[in-house]
Amino acid sequence: MKSLLYFTLFFAVLSGLWSCNEDIYVDPVQFAIVRGHVLYSTNQQPVRNARVTLSPTSRVVNTDSAGAFRFDSVAIGGYTLQVAKAGYTTQVATVSATAESSPLVTVILTDDQSQNRAPTVPTLVSPVSNTLIQSTGLVLKWKATDPNRDSLTYDVLLFKGGSSTPTYSYTGLRVDTLIVSNLDYNTTYLWQVIVKDGVNTVNGPIWSFITGAVPDYSYVFTRRINGVYQLFASNATGPMAQLTRNGSNWRPVVSPNKQQIAFISNLSTDLQLYVMNADGSNIRQVTTVPIAGLYQTDLSFCWSPDGTQLLYPNNDRLFAIRTDGTGLHTMAQAPAGRIFAGCDWTPQGNKIAVRTTGTSIYDNEIAVFQADGSGYKSFYVRKNARIGNPVFSVTGRQLAFSADSSSFMNEQGRQLDARLFLLDLSTNGLTDLSSYQNGTNTSQLNKPLGTNDLDPRFSPNGSQLIFTNTDNTDNGTRSVYTIDLIGSGQDNRNRKLLFTSAEMAYWRQ
Repeated sequence: MKSLLYFTLFFAVLSGLWSCNEDIYVDPVQFAIVRGHVLYSTNQQPVRNARVTLSPTSRVVNTDSAGAFRFDSVAIGGYTLQVAKAGYTTQVATVSATAESSPLVTVILTDDQSQNRAPTVPTLVSPVSNTLIQSTGLVLKWKATDPNRDSLTYDVLLFKGGSSTPTYSYTGLRVDTLIVSNLDYNTTYLWQVIVKDGVNTVNGPIWSFITGAVPDYSYVFTRRINGVYQLFASNATGPMAQLTRNGSNWRPVVSPNKQQIAFISNLSTDLQLYVMNADGSNIRQVTTVPIAGLYQTDLSFCWSPDGTQLLYPNNDRLFAIRTDGTGLHTMAQAPAGRIFAGCDWTPQGNKIAVRTTGTSIYDNEIAVFQADGSGYKSFYVRKNARIGNPVFSVTGRQLAFSADSSSFMNEQGRQLDARLFLLDLSTNGLTDLSSYQNGTNTSQLNKPLGTNDLDPRFSPNGSQLIFTNTDNTDNGTRSVYTIDLIGSGQDNRNRKLLFTSAEMAYWRQ
């Protein structure tokens, strides 16, 4: 009976144990390997130090020098690989991890720039190609867009027709509009827009426009630009035209028929006389024996009354030469110990007026003689003052010139109070044009204190003078004025400002 009881208990315990083992049984976890390599798209070379993330896990590894990566002990299943490297587009790949195999995953990295789409080719807005522009300035407009909405910049190249070198270059513009100015008249211009988005560069087509003929300007003058002289033409108001651009060019003198302009230039190193058309075209050198004297910018010359020759100083000789460069001959020889500085030639009596200097710029004499060299007569002498070059009035009976009233002298030839004077050749009477009678027979200075009035020229009808006023310092501001000559007691003589940053002006109309 006991034996039966023990057997029954043993069987019950054994049955319980069997029952417990069946309840806690779990299939064993299986693991796999995820591996691969990363290559550059451009050359299929391995990518080092690319960051590889295995999702949905948080495991991250970097590729080695061979571009390889590996994740060990990865539970079997589906995963996403995310591969990232600075400067390259992040790539995503899917992989299935199985116990039977560990496939090699290849990921290709493409640089960000190669994914950037280029801007559109710029299109013309204005001016319409081949448009005639009656001005020396205009607004250029174009249009371009970017598929990636990148910020665009523009370079604009502006060429003169027939030239392969840009006349003007504008770079890094952030707007699709450009104002251009100071163009030449009667010129074909070509222009091109280059669009950039920081990655791509797109060249636009070639467009063109044409500037009109030079207007019939009333004045020509000299202006200093970056330390050199250039010649300009203008009316009293409105835009002006730059006539010269190469070398340093000054003292424009208009021909008797108003169609040509002669001037002094250092284009050939020595100072020579050049002639050009009134619109600045057809510039040509006339002289080979240079214009010469004490001070380069103090020198002056003139046209013959018939417009076929130029008369100019070369130290102690006064030369005449045809405008085609032939026929050079001596018109006059300066008195002993003196040199010529400037001259003027009037058809009224066929006379020539000259200014000569001694060894000092302050030793001056103004004289008049016949064109054949006879009848030399001195009219005005100053041994201790700067004097400007004389010019004849329309009638030939008067001379206008500047003279310093301060009697100041130094090694630089400075003058402190240069005034305009009118000399009557029949009476030797001298009128101070920089002063006026204020109505009580008291002379009052017409010009600002501390300035000089210089380089007078008569208007074509003889009623006005055009001249330069400048601060009496070395770097004084220069401006061009006119004054009336009719009457002698006018308040201020209607002194009027024409141009600033200008000098050595000449009437054309």
